[in-house]
This record gives sequence, structure tokens and C-alpha cells, in this order.
Amino acid sequence: MMLATAASAQDADSEGDVVIATGIRASLENALVEKREADSLVEVIFAEDIGKLPDQNLAEVLENITGIQITRTEGVGTGVQIRGSDQNLIQFNGVTTVGAGNGRGGINFTDVNPAIIAGLEVIKAPEAQHIEGAVGGTINLRTIRPLDLKGPLASVRIQGEDSSLTSGISPRVSGALGNNWENAKGQEIGFVMSGSYTESENTAFRPRLDRDNLTDCTVAVPSTACPSGVDRFLGVQFLNQVQRTQEFETLNLAGSFEAKPTDDLRIFADIVYNDQQQSLSGSRVQASNVSRLNGSGDRAVVPGGNINFTGFETVNIGSAIGENGTQNFGDIAIVTQGTFTPLQADAQVNDGRGAPFFRVGSDAGSRFTETTTVRLGGEWEATEALTVNAEFARSSSDTVNPNLSVNLNFINPNSFIAPSGDGLRDENGTPIIFDLSNGFGFDVNFADPFAPSEADLLDPNNYVFDGTPTYSGDIRENADRAFRLDGSYDFSETGLSDFLTSVEVGVRFGERSSLRDDRDAQRSGSSRLEGSLNAGGISQLLSEIPDNFASGTGNALAVDGVLQVDPNLTRNTREAVATINAAAAAQGLGPIFRSDLISDDAAFFDITEDTLAIYGQANFDLGRIRGNAGLRYIDTQLESTANQFTNGVATLVTVDSSYDHFLPRVNVAIDVTEDVVLRGSYTEDIRRPDFTAITAARTFPDFGGVNGNSVGGNPFLVPEEVQNLDASLDWYFAPEAVFSVGVFRKERDGLFGAVVDTPDETGGVRDTTAPCENGGIFSPGTEAGIFGNGEVGVCVGNQSTFNSDNSTTQEGIEVAVQYNLSAWEDQLGFASGFGMTANYTYQDEKNNTGFVPVSGNRNNVIFGAQGFPNATREAATLLNLSNHAYNLTGYYEKYGLSARLRYTWRDSFATSNLPGTGSVFTPFGFRGIQESRGQLNGSVSYEVLDGLTLQVDAINLTEASSDVYCLSDGGLKCYQGITDRRVVFGASYTF
Repeated sequence: MMLATAASAQDADSEGDVVIATGIRASLENALVEKREADSLVEVIFAEDIGKLPDQNLAEVLENITGIQITRTEGVGTGVQIRGSDQNLIQFNGVTTVGAGNGRGGINFTDVNPAIIAGLEVIKAPEAQHIEGAVGGTINLRTIRPLDLKGPLASVRIQGEDSSLTSGISPRVSGALGNNWENAKGQEIGFVMSGSYTESENTAFRPRLDRDNLTDCTVAVPSTACPSGVDRFLGVQFLNQVQRTQEFETLNLAGSFEAKPTDDLRIFADIVYNDQQQSLSGSRVQASNVSRLNGSGDRAVVPGGNINFTGFETVNIGSAIGENGTQNFGDIAIVTQGTFTPLQADAQVNDGRGAPFFRVGSDAGSRFTETTTVRLGGEWEATEALTVNAEFARSSSDTVNPNLSVNLNFINPNSFIAPSGDGLRDENGTPIIFDLSNGFGFDVNFADPFAPSEADLLDPNNYVFDGTPTYSGDIRENADRAFRLDGSYDFSETGLSDFLTSVEVGVRFGERSSLRDDRDAQRSGSSRLEGSLNAGGISQLLSEIPDNFASGTGNALAVDGVLQVDPNLTRNTREAVATINAAAAAQGLGPIFRSDLISDDAAFFDITEDTLAIYGQANFDLGRIRGNAGLRYIDTQLESTANQFTNGVATLVTVDSSYDHFLPRVNVAIDVTEDVVLRGSYTEDIRRPDFTAITAARTFPDFGGVNGNSVGGNPFLVPEEVQNLDASLDWYFAPEAVFSVGVFRKERDGLFGAVVDTPDETGGVRDTTAPCENGGIFSPGTEAGIFGNGEVGVCVGNQSTFNSDNSTTQEGIEVAVQYNLSAWEDQLGFASGFGMTANYTYQDEKNNTGFVPVSGNRNNVIFGAQGFPNATREAATLLNLSNHAYNLTGYYEKYGLSARLRYTWRDSFATSNLPGTGSVFTPFGFRGIQESRGQLNGSVSYEVLDGLTLQVDAINLTEASSDVYCLSDGGLKCYQGITDRRVVFGASYTF
């Protein structure tokens, strides 16, 4: 049986027969009814059938709502922005959830299969009763309510997923079971259970190109690579071929129990359980230290003597807002095609180390997360006027991140190996050919006299471990416990009812905790060949990298036929570690991993946050004018525990802090006519900083992370304060139809910003001893890499978070329309099954957080040459905010056939999702800019028998790209993003 719905019925003829809306129409109409009746600004989506929301991914479901955009990782929706903000709350049935990391937003969207969700609401304008903590809005995920069932519920859905960039079919199974009963005394009881098991495999190609490497052609002895008539050009700093495959195995269970033992008492219990096992299989092929052959780092005796650049083009670097207005960094020549040949004998290289180096890395990070959300409570109608609600809720999330990632250096048997002390380096040169004219393609240049053979590249004995691998098992534990007591007094039987309908008051006691325990093995490694593990001893853990990079990206060149430590062969990290250590012993080396996993004292923190919230809210109805006005008071007490070090000895220290806020909230709805509703609201909210930002703990880059930053917290951060103004006009111009226009304004004080103190790199080297007097912070376990000569311990960037000064404002317009032709069935026949929804959002920001100097050395040399010797950037940037976005959906539903085609587009936006780097800034010192992007999704289903439906869903039909620019949209490109097309097919049966 189906759930009870509010679907409208329309007269079909004069005898009173009705046509009942079902499927897509029913879900849209039900949502419209709830939105129309709400006093505040709420958007709603209902399932079209049991376990069938509009999309296969929860984030992509939310993308149907006006004012919401999403971000994707490996093509899968992972982040949701409401009116340009990621700072949102995620709830199950009104209960705050917690996520897998140490952030604030809540459960990860990839951890929830939409099959267990009956509907969802997005609260854009909160009432005083709503929990604080959202800048954009609150997303409430609803499960099926047992007492709403109109009969027994039993359904099952079986599906398979196919990806264009991987092989094989991934299974999906979901189902629901429920019923309710009423006895002769009128007592009711009911239950619903739903669950899903999902496997998914998603692949993306994310090649990276660093160009922050200036060649000055006006010097006394210019590079032989300088083209005629060019004063300067950008060469190549770093080439990286990145392929990432995420494998998901997700189990979701949801159960609800409801009972009404008396007419005035309802009790309930909800539980939602999520088990996510997410495994990364990533390969990285790097052409490293090419900067020693071109540009400012050229180590050849004759500058440019080891390169042959055959193609150039002129591009605009891009622009960025600075302290003195827009900084248009102008045009510059860039190399697009050419070759690098290895530096040979020391007499010719001037510390060139035999570059360029050829390295193959494997990324095998996993995330195993168990999340549970429990709600217990009851509602008691104490009198005809007084209702009391009591509720206890607990959300918890326990995560382990096992990771065994290894970089292999290829030792080219046909090229020079540079000395290192009294031995040899663990890396040497491999000739490279590149084509950057249409993508970021490169390969081994087999035409070079120093080139290895294809057989050499497949010989495990030609590979050695690069420094020390990563073996870790980080732990994240989060919990939110709350008890709330709410009361409502109805004035309908009093003289006040002409304007005051009810008053609500409540109190909520909350305790939130977050723990970070980074666990790593003590490791040993060497930058010398004789001390490095030869990969021939672990050949059973090796495999060729995937061979579909060229076909998947369309790049003219791509590397294949090289070896990696296979992530799928090292999932059992203990066995893989034992194999690696045994190989080291057989080669006369000490163990690579010298311990089991132990906690990193510097990174550890345990934070507890106690909150007390009290609110009062008056609900009013003056005929055409209705709404609510209230005040929420919130008091927050924090205890942050982390280690402090004295003479190298760690001691746990707890820092206390507190703050409180008064948050007024007013919502008004005016029924201008029977079909027109005008809404307005003023609300205030806060956004607390992530737990990683308020701890005194600090993380450092790993052995090979010299380009990453050390990240420290700031225990004295305070919440961001937000003031919201909203107004909207809805015109319900036909049954199941609406046209709406809304405007909004957010003023945000104390925006969180990131700043990096970078180490000096004069002469291409960094300080390798503590303290770092010339900037940065000393990272004792990081190899100096290209900034030194094999030293372990080097100055790296020092990143921290702060509250910016002044206010930042966001303003926007939202437009939406919904309509179908069902009312024209007599005139149109089959064509009356067509319908559409569309929405458009425009938003803009006025950033007033101030400016800071752009960090970095090589990039500032470029800016200086382009006329900006003192380049600056915004102190804090609103990430993931697109100025323009729209969503257009057309559907058909009739005669058992249901089809939908949806195109979603969003403008470019600033991002910190930069693959293959440990920094949140591009090599040019600014946030990356995700290109404008559109995606086409479609679905078709057909009810072949009563209750039996066949369905096909297609995601990213056009395989849209997802590139990232270094500075601004259309400027110099730093990263490519090529994602897969996925097709999900299957059948469902409702009994």
C-alpha cells in the first residue's frame, strides 16, 4: 500500500469522477501543499514511490531545489551549498547528525542512500524553535511515519550500476516493510523498517600541471628555449597524471515505532544506522624536478640545454580582487609542447641531480564509518490547550581511515645517477615528452637516447621506495547528545485567538564531542639508493597502472605500462606491512615500518561542547496575515584538550572558553489573494568553527609533503554571526503549479579565513634547521625534496584560521516555476502527461574581510614581472559560491510510463578541492576556481504489471568536465577533471 498523500484531485467530468495524481505529479503536488501552508520559507521534496526520490544520490536530490548547488568528488555529489554556503545543518527527523570528520555539517551525503528517505525539507528561514548553527539552511531528512500508513507496506527494489570508466556492474538492493494496527479501544501502534545495501564504483581523472616557473628571456645569458620576440614565458614546474577510483559499500537501516496508547498521548522511537566502507584506488604518475631543467631553477650549465620546447601560446594568467582593486595579471607566453632530456654527469648539471625524475604513487586511503542516530520521545496533550513534548536524541559517528600509500621511484638503467654523500641518490632521470595544448598529457620519450625500454618500465627491480611510505589508521569520534522539552499553549478557546494562535516555549540541553587521534607507524627510509627498498622484493604487491587514461581524458599523451603498489592488494594493511618489512630484511635493510600504529601527540585533540538553548515563540494569525516571532538564547561552554610540549615531552592541557548569543527570528506570510502568498522574514544565526579550527593541536606534512602546510588551530576563534533577510512571492496560478520570486540578503560577521606563513625559498632552497626565522614552521618528519639535498626536516608553510574583520554580505534572487498539462487531458490526450519544473538563482557577495599578501615565492616572481610586485588576496573567501545557477527539468507521466530529463548548470566558484596537493591554495597562492559546469541526468520507468516497475537512471550523460583554473575562470588552468557517466537499471515491486 502507498503512504497517505495530499495529492490534489481534479474533476474529470460532470459526474464527479476524479483523476488522482501519482508518481512525479504526486510528489511535486505534496511538496507544493506543504510549502504553501508553511509560515516560514521551506522547500520540500517527497519520494515518488517507496524508496524512490528523484535521484540516486542524496546531494543530487537536493540539487532540484531552488537556491541549492552541489559540489562533486569523482563525479559524485558530496557537498551541498544552500545560497552559496556549505555551513548547513543535516538532520534525521529533526535530530542533528554528526559526520565522519571533525566538521560541523553532519552526516556525509554519500553515507545515506535516498532509498530510506520518504522526503526532505530545507529550512531557509528558521523559527525560534529550530536549532542554531546554519548559515545557508537546515536539511531535515524524513523517514516514513508508521501511523501515516493506510495499510500494510512491503516493497523491494533491485538495481545495478555501470560506470563508463570502470568495468563490471555494482549491485543495489533496498526494501521497506511496515504496518499499523488499531484495536477496539482506539489504541494505535505501528512500525516501519527500511534498508538498503549499495555498491558503487566511480572513477575520475584529475591531471595536475604546475606552471609557477618563470623563464626570464632578458637576462645576460637567456635560456636556449626562449622563443623569438618573447621577454618571458612560463615553463613547467611539475607534471602529475592522477587517476582516482572510489569504491563505496554502504549499508543503511532505518526503523520507526509509533504508538498512541490514549487519545492524548503519542510515543515514538526512531533509529537510523549507516555503515559506509569507502576505499580509494588512486594512481599518480609524476614527472618531478623538471623545474631543474627550465625556468628559475634551471641547473644546466647552458640554460635550456636539456630541453626542447617546440610549442608556445599566449594566454591570460587571470585576475583576482586585491587591496587596490582588480589585479589583472595580463597575458604571458606558456610552453605547450616539448621534451625534457635527463641531466647527466655532475660536471654538466650544477646540482641538477640527474632530473627529471619519474615517480609512480599509489593512494589507498579508506574510510570506514559507522553512524547511528536515535530519537526517543513522546507528545502529551495535557489539556485541550496545552501540549508537552519531550525528546532524547543521540547521534554518533565512529570513523577509521586506514591508509597504506607508497611512492615508487623509477631508476632508469640508461641514465646517470647523481651522487649523494658517499652513495647515490634514490632517483634519476627519465626523458619526458609533453603536450599541453589540449589537456595535460605527458609520457616517457622513448625516442630519447637515454630512454628506458618498455620492458625496463615493467621490471620491478628498476623501482625503489621513495623515502618513507604512509601507513596510518586515523580515528575520528563524534557524538551529539541532546534532551529537549517543548510546550505549546493553544489560544483558540480564548479571547486572544483573533490574533494569537499559540505560544511555544522550550529548552534544549546538548553535549557535542569530537576527537581526533591520528595514528601512524614509525617509519624509516632513505634518499640514497643503497638504503632504499628495491620493489623486486614485493613484486606480489605490484601491478600495472590502469591503461585507460588516454582514452578517458582524450589527451594526446598519457603514461601506461608502468608499475605501482596496487591499492587493491594492500587493503589488508597488516599483511602488506609484514610483506614489505620481510622484503627489507631480505635485502639487508632495517624494517621500513618500525612500529605498529601509534598516536601522533601533536595532532591529538578531544573537545567537548555543552550548550543550553532556551526559546520562546508566538504564533499569530490575523486572517490574511500569519506567522511567528520569537527569540532563541544559546549559551556555549567549550573544553578543548590537546598536548603541549616541554622539552619534547607531551602533556595534555585543557583550555576553557565560552560565549552566548541572543537570536531573534520573525517570519510572516500574507495571503494577498487566494492564489498569491507573500512571505518575509528576519532571522539571526551563528556558525561555530569546525573543531579542527579551535584546537591547539597541529598537524604536519608527511615525509613527501614538502609542498603541503602544517595546520594549527586557534582556540580563541568565535562563531560567525549571520543576519538574514528574506522576501518571496508565490503565485499558485493553476492546480499543481506555482511561479515564485524571492530575494535574500545575508550579512556575515567574523567570517573564517585561512592564512599561510610561507618559508623563504631564496635560491630555490629552504631552511632545513629549526627555528624557521625566514617564515614557515619546522616539520621534522618531512624531506626537503627539491628545496634541499635529501635532508629530513624542513621549513614548510604554517597555516592557521582566524576571524576576519568587518562584514561580508551575500545578496541574491531566486526564481522558480512548476507546471504540468494534466488539466488539459480532454484536449491533449496523451500529451497531458507532460510537465516541467525550472529554477534560477543569482547571488553575489561583497567581501569586506580585508586583504593579505599572497604567499609563495615563485608565484610572486611572476606577479612582479607582470607589474604586481605586491600582489594581495582576500583574507577570507566564500568557497563554493556561484553567481548564477539554474535547473531545468522536463517530465512525462502517463499510462504507467514515467520519464524525466534534468539539466543543471552552475557558474564558476572558488574551491579548496585541489587534487594531488596538500594545500588549499593553487601554486599561484589563490583559491582555485572551478569552471562553469552543466550536467544532464535522465530517468525512465515503466509499470509493466501492477506493482512491478522497471527503471533506468543515467547520471552525467554528456560526461561533463570539471576543470580548475589557477586564478579565475577562463585563465591559466591548474587541474583537469574528467568524470564518468553512470547508468543505474533495475526493477521494483510493491506488494
